[in-house]
Parts: sequence; structure tokens; C-alpha cells
Amino acid sequence: MSVALRLSDGGYMRKTDIEHIIRMLCSARCVEVTGFSNVGKSSLMRLLAQADVWLHNLGEEGGAYLPVYIDCNRILDMSDQGFYELVLRCLRESSPALAADAVLQTAYEGLVAPANDFQVPLNFSNGLSAALQNSHYNLILLFDEFDEPFQEIDPRVFLNLRAKKDLFGNRLVYVTATVWPLAELWPGEHSGEFGELFSHQPWHLGPLPHHDVEHYIRSFAEHNDVELSSQDVGFAYHWTGGHPGYLEGVSKLLGGAAAELERRGDDEKGRWALHRDLAEQLRQDPTLHTESEKIWHSCMPDHQEALRSLFSSKEADSASLAHLMKHHILKHVKEELRVFSRLFAEYVLAFQTDTGVPERPRVERKDGEFLVGGRQIELSKLEIRLMTLLYEMRNRTVEKFDIVSDVWGEDFLGEVDDARIEKLVSRLRQKIEPDPANPVLIVTIRGRGYRLQAESGEP
Repeated sequence: MSVALRLSDGGYMRKTDIEHIIRMLCSARCVEVTGFSNVGKSSLMRLLAQADVWLHNLGEEGGAYLPVYIDCNRILDMSDQGFYELVLRCLRESSPALAADAVLQTAYEGLVAPANDFQVPLNFSNGLSAALQNSHYNLILLFDEFDEPFQEIDPRVFLNLRAKKDLFGNRLVYVTATVWPLAELWPGEHSGEFGELFSHQPWHLGPLPHHDVEHYIRSFAEHNDVELSSQDVGFAYHWTGGHPGYLEGVSKLLGGAAAELERRGDDEKGRWALHRDLAEQLRQDPTLHTESEKIWHSCMPDHQEALRSLFSSKEADSASLAHLMKHHILKHVKEELRVFSRLFAEYVLAFQTDTGVPERPRVERKDGEFLVGGRQIELSKLEIRLMTLLYEMRNRTVEKFDIVSDVWGEDFLGEVDDARIEKLVSRLRQKIEPDPANPVLIVTIRGRGYRLQAESGEP
């Protein structure tokens, strides 16, 4: 998602979000940013990493903080060493003073090529301590795209981060950006101690407010030399709901149509006809359809069912509706509960309200990759292990004991509970099932485990 949050006048969008989060960070409270697909978490985190934003909000006091942006997509290996290496690398990139710190440099080199496994956490600890002890900064570590590392890396890593926070207190603060809260991503004792740091500071990021959408549309029009009116802003907000991924696609279509209208010299009636014709283009646009799919698949099955209920005669689960409200997928409009944007509402109505049993797609494995219905599926490390186990045991029940042993390893047999297994299965279903709420590929065998249903002729 590439909607820019910086404005041509030197300001920035998301001011309410930024102000609240900085206020919490200045109180040394860790913050957990959550939000559905492409709602702008990464853009927000990058904005928080800019020194001038801190100076704008805090004046000279902002110079006491060093925000460090850590994009977890840059992890070279999804392991404790890979995670630690990225953090120290980003620390060295964030400040000339830290880049020149001899202790930090030695710790980083020792982490890249450790003499033994014991040296990995030790070098990380020495490097992070040096960054705090040898500088005057209060460190703000901004962990973006944190979902996969938190689910897959050894939990002792996060116990270590918790210990560092306890040791340095107000001088070290963390911000995480994930789709769902940490407690839902990985319930358990080890992750719980780290998660306690964030338990009272959740920030559920919603779509852009109307005035930010207006800023974006005006900036887009200026940059592309087209005339866009207040009616165009209203049209864009109505269809996108302020979702940045939608907004980028709608703006391009709106700009092209408006340029053509200018050339024809049409009047206000022509603008109304433009919006009418453009609405049909939006419904058919494959990029916008993909954005809708991403939002849909970032919802849990029970939340998907609640969304379906809004467009049917069924009564929706109140807890699921409340969850969707909290995460800004639903909103109240004139005392009526509505989906946040016209585009997503039409997607749910058109593609997700058929309650019939979907056709079971073909599952294949080629060159180490899984294809479902001919489409290659991108899976995380844990999801690959689970999918491999289910595929190799297809049409047979895989016991939960075997899932823990094969996916997490025998060392975790006493730690991984049913809830954690169910979370992993749910994430895998989101990626491979035609309808994750009504699975036809991975079926639950109550009290025992799961089974991958496949046609007898499948390889």
C-alpha cells in the first residue's frame, strides 16, 4: 500500500493516531497497533520513525527520542538469530552515532558469526545495551509486519525483549504492528509476559478519516494536473471508506475519468454521469477486488459469518459484531450498522453470501510449492509444515499430538495447547479454503485432529 501520508505543505495525515501514540510512548508505555489488510499500518509506522514528526509534536523534547523502524520482512532467516540481527542492523542504520559505536559494532559482528548458540542472545543483549548506555536517546523500537516473527520465533526472544524493557524502564519502548492482537496471535505463558507490556495500550487503526481523504484527493489532483471537485471527494470517500488500498485505485480511475470530462467540457450533469459510469468500473476492477479479498481473509471465520448475516435474514453474533466495530470494519451510520465502505459491502454481498457448499478445489504439490485449484499459495514456515503433514497424510486423520511434534517440534509438546493449534489451522484455512467458514479441504475430526480431504486421483 503506497498512499503517501506526507503532505505537500510539510504536514502529514493520521494526526489523531500519531498524537495519541506519541503521547503513550512518551509515558514509556508500549503500544500494540492492529488493523486489517492494507489499512495503513506500515505507513503509520514509517511516519512514527521520522524525527521531524516527533519534533512537530513535542518541540525540542522530541530530539530526546530515537524511533527505529524495523521492517520484519527484512529478516534474513525466521529464527532468533535472524530477528536479533535485524534489530541490531536497524539500530546501526538509524543514527550515525550508533553506527560508529564500537561495542554495538562488535556485538553485531559476533551475532552474524557467533562462536556458539549461547553467543546469539548474548551479543544481542550487549548490542542493545550499548545503544542505550552509550547514547542519550530514549529508544522507540517500531516492529512492523510483526505477525509472522511473533508466531514462529522461539518465545525466549520475546522474554528477552521483556527483560530489556524491565531493565531500562522509560528509556526503551516497543511498538508492534499486526493484523490481530498479540494475545490472539499466540496465547500462552511465554508470549504472555511480553504481551503484558501492551495489554492496556491497544491502538486499533481504522481507515483514513474524511479530511485525510480530501487531503489525498487534492494532492493527487495537483500531482496529476486534473480538476477534482468536492463531489469527487465525496464519491471517493463513499466507495473507499478511507481505506488506503482502495483509495489509491479509485483515485487513479477517478482522475482518468475527470481528465476526459475536462476535455469534453461537460457540466455538473456530466460529473454525475461520470460517477454513475465509474461506479460500474469500480465493481469490475480486478485490483480493487483483490483488496476486498485481502480484507475478507484478514477476518476470522466467525467474523466473516457475522458479515454475511448483515446481508441475510440471519441474526449476527453480537460479540463478533462488536469485534468488527472495534476494528473499524463496521461502523454506525445514523444508528444503523454498516460496512465501512461501499466497495467492501458490495464484495461481501456479491461473493460471500452464498451459503451453499463450495466445490472442493484440487490440491497439488509441485517443486516444493502447494497449489490449490491451480493457484500457488504463499505460506509461512509453520503453515508449510502443517500443510506438508496434512498433504502427506491426506484422507487420513492427523492427531493433534502429531501436529505439535511435526510442526513445532517435540520440545513443545507440553507447551502448545489446542487453542494454538486451532489458530494455525484457521490461518491455513484462510489461505486455501474457498470459504474458510465452511471448510471443505481441512475438516475437523472432533476430539482427535484434522484431515485434508482430497480426491483419490490427486497426486
